[in-house]
Amino acid sequence: MFTRFIKFVGTLLLISSMPLSANIINVIDFTGDNEGVAEQYVFTENGVTLTISAWTTNVNSNQEVLSPWQLLSGQYGVYKGDSGLGVRSNDQDGSYLDGGQSNDLTDLDEGLLFSFSEEVNILGFYADYLSAGDDLNFSLVEFLTPTSIETTDIFIDQHASLMFDEEGVYFAPDYLIGSAFMIWADGNDDAVRIVDTAFVKAPEPNTMLLFSLTFLGLAFRRKV
Repeated sequence: MFTRFIKFVGTLLLISSMPLSANIINVIDFTGDNEGVAEQYVFTENGVTLTISAWTTNVNSNQEVLSPWQLLSGQYGVYKGDSGLGVRSNDQDGSYLDGGQSNDLTDLDEGLLFSFSEEVNILGFYADYLSAGDDLNFSLVEFLTPTSIETTDIFIDQHASLMFDEEGVYFAPDYLIGSAFMIWADGNDDAVRIVDTAFVKAPEPNTMLLFSLTFLGLAFRRKV
């Protein structure tokens, strides 16, 4: 849903006005037909492929990992409904992205792994069915093996009322560049759908230098 990320256009207007194809804002919409559960879903936008898989873990309130991340497969995995993406991790589990209690190993924390075919500057995502008490996390991911991962730099872990805008849009930190990101829930009451995400292709180092010089120039002009 492009309208969810229209605010990005204003904040990135200067950058987007430069004649650089890497700065085109790309939005991938996960809504549409109800396609059910699959081990992964693949989307392509502007030459970039996004593969989404479902994982589980067990993390307590102190962000201590009690169980390593496990890739879901077979009859469990990513749920794609008409209102967005969720996770189905067991027979009793619903189709939303939800967390569990750290002392209950039958109800684990669920995550959606966004794996891009190249490095991108991820701008954020939109979560639906979000309530003020929901507690989502957004992390960079490092692959140890094709089926073993580690999450680093957790940018959320606070109530949605503090981290999201009034429409449910989460804006990632500036220039958050990588190729793999995890959106996950660790609260027993959390239950959301991920509706869309926005990104730009990661600029080349000389482009980043150009951005820095441009912003420094603007700051200098404001001071004088």
